[in-house]
Amino acid sequence: MRTITTYLLIAFACLALSVSVSGVAKAEEKAKKKPDPAKMFEKKDADGDGFLTLDELKKGMKGKQLESAEKRFKRLDADGDGKVSLDELKAGIAAGGQKKKKD
Repeated sequence: MRTITTYLLIAFACLALSVSVSGVAKAEEKAKKKPDPAKMFEKKDADGDGFLTLDELKKGMKGKQLESAEKRFKRLDADGDGKVSLDELKAGIAAGGQKKKKD
């Protein structure tokens, strides 16, 4: 009886470990899919001035993305200076594309 109980405890421990490892693997996979704002910014910043213009943001976009580029740019350009900094891009990604509140 003691042997069976031991085997059952080991089996449940292995099952729990398997579920735990599976959860970690899924979390790692999800983290890999998240965009890296710094890399995205670096690719788009064609002139290397540390800011994105609307034209730089539009480059490589097609279809609906291109159609909504100006609205997206305005949302990202938090200070309204006509260019998007890396910090503004990060804030926009963190906000999940939510619209700015109008005053």
